[in-house]
Amino acid sequence: MVDSVQTNKELPKLYITQPDLAEPSRSMQSYYQSTNKYQKREENDEIVKKQKVASDQLDKKKFKDMTLKEKVIYFASMPFHVPKVKCELQTERKKYVGIIEDFQNQMVMVKVASKQAPVSIPIDHIKEINLIGF
Repeated sequence: MVDSVQTNKELPKLYITQPDLAEPSRSMQSYYQSTNKYQKREENDEIVKKQKVASDQLDKKKFKDMTLKEKVIYFASMPFHVPKVKCELQTERKKYVGIIEDFQNQMVMVKVASKQAPVSIPIDHIKEINLIGF
């Protein structure tokens, strides 16, 4: 590479008069040194990432494959910035269409459009949960 830099020192062939300026000097890095402690830390980070990806893949299920309790926990633990999804909860007596807001003490809190306050439904009474949309 050094040879190619030295052969490029030929002046440009222009027929326009230009002032004689000093050629800019090149100051570049000439060597690099590394220690093994950074490489070991990167290897450890890679191992942790691989373990995390493997555990995430085991935890992720399709919505159809989840149990009722897993579905309720999934909707109740959604972050606030994610749009809430309307669900249809079928119990023995009634259908509820609304947004699952919370799950505490085996009670599911559902915000129904027809009522101002959330409705509490015991998880044992829920037969099925279906997605409706946003």
